[in-house]
Amino acid sequence: MTADMDIVSEMRKSLNSAPRMVNHVKRLAEGHCLLGIIMLFLAATADYLSSRNKTIRLSGLEECCSFYFLLTGLIGLAGCTTSRRSLVAAFLLMCLHSIFIFVPGIIISSSFDIHFYQHECWGECDWHLLNIPNSSRCQILCGEGLNDNQKSQMTRLGTDMRVDAVMISLAILELLFSILTVCVTARLMILSDNRLRDKVRSEMQPLNEVEREKREDSR
Repeated sequence: MTADMDIVSEMRKSLNSAPRMVNHVKRLAEGHCLLGIIMLFLAATADYLSSRNKTIRLSGLEECCSFYFLLTGLIGLAGCTTSRRSLVAAFLLMCLHSIFIFVPGIIISSSFDIHFYQHECWGECDWHLLNIPNSSRCQILCGEGLNDNQKSQMTRLGTDMRVDAVMISLAILELLFSILTVCVTARLMILSDNRLRDKVRSEMQPLNEVEREKREDSR
């Protein structure tokens, strides 16, 4: 138990041995938090505009992604503050999730909203989400050829493209932050591993010499 505590203590010291790099990781974590808060506010604003204008969009998706960015930053700040290796590793893993899952989700969702809004698209389905019949159908019609009778039976798709354009820009910025965070955090962990390994070797060297002397004496 004492040996395990010593190893954990040495891991924390190895992380603290690179203060400049830890400071960089902390600044990146703060950037994730700031972007997450801004994007969460914009996503909620987009949903409000959609409900006010009676349009349909993927409500909740961008809020979930934005909250994940905020949570990622908080995990990074906790890892830098407590010098816990597990939190730093979680920070790196969550940034990879942002790169491959959450940032593309926001970009794709906002791009569809902009496309539908620019082309004046309307849609309708003859089924309910909880009860889908076998002969169900949905249709999306775009353009200025729709008459008032068709529009009265359908729902406008998309939302204000200015909000979505800002969301895409911030998502790209989050992507750059995540890539940079992965590079810096991975380098920090590799550096801490090397320093911890060197320290263990230096501490084990006197013991190895004592054992070697005992073997020579026994001969």
